[in-house]
Amino acid sequence: MSITTKRGDEGFTDLLFGGKVEKGAAQIEALGAVDELNATFGMARVVMAGEVAEMVDQVQGHLVTLMGELAMPLGEDEKYERAGFGRIGESEILWVEEWCAEIEAGRKFQGWLRPGERGGELAARLHLARTVARRAERRVWELSDEIASSGVRVFLNRLSDALWLMARKSEEG
Repeated sequence: MSITTKRGDEGFTDLLFGGKVEKGAAQIEALGAVDELNATFGMARVVMAGEVAEMVDQVQGHLVTLMGELAMPLGEDEKYERAGFGRIGESEILWVEEWCAEIEAGRKFQGWLRPGERGGELAARLHLARTVARRAERRVWELSDEIASSGVRVFLNRLSDALWLMARKSEEG
């Protein structure tokens, strides 16, 4: 199967299970913002190493799961579950919260630096990812509860907090 299906030429795009919506629909705007967030994580990941890169890999996996949830047509929850797709829930949220607590341990971040003021390339990339995460969160809040679960919303909020902390930590040099 080719990636070039030409089905989008008329202004519609596919959801899971054969669903279709207009390309400008709020659901697609949210999906696109999360996709862009995942790409910005990739930009940061290429200049990371070790445990932090592994954490980012996990985040990217969670973002793929989150995008699956957002790509589900209304009323297809049971089909989604039967297909074995994952969901973002309390365990993923707690994981990010623990990650934030780990970064904050023994540190006191004060004030607001201008992105790039003191940090290097990694900090700048993380700040960019943070702003994209905040936009993705705003786009997801525009969706109905049937499309975007509270878990998805809270996860994105915590993730943007984690990105701010990661950027500040990397600025410490």
